[in-house]
Amino acid sequence: MAEQPPNSIAELVGNATTPEELRACKIGGCCGKDTPLLPADAVSARLSALPQWKLSDDGRAISREFVARHWKAAMSFLNSVSEIAESEGHHPDLHLTGWRNVRVELSTHAIGGLSLPDLVLASKIDTIEIDYSPKW
Repeated sequence: MAEQPPNSIAELVGNATTPEELRACKIGGCCGKDTPLLPADAVSARLSALPQWKLSDDGRAISREFVARHWKAAMSFLNSVSEIAESEGHHPDLHLTGWRNVRVELSTHAIGGLSLPDLVLASKIDTIEIDYSPKW
């Protein structure tokens, strides 16, 4: 197991740069005002492991959006995100508009930017099966 800065995450696997390593990490509720910001180069190095996520223009958040097949599919996804977020102790901003347009945004609000827990949670969210709209 690699070293991590204090207050970063509960358990770091490898360098947390691949999807598998990110998913295997444990956040353990280690997010707060003492959580270290990830430097821009560390964010960039990990974004290739999260191809469905986009970095915001200001570099302070990542987001993912899609159109679900219907309301039930959108809500199923959001409920699954909620279960993961609760078990990890880190919570994304969830948006549902037009009854099936889903957007998930991750940043560590207490520090005003991205931390390793944001990328770990994104990787875990990517494991959720989604019933996409056939038009999407």
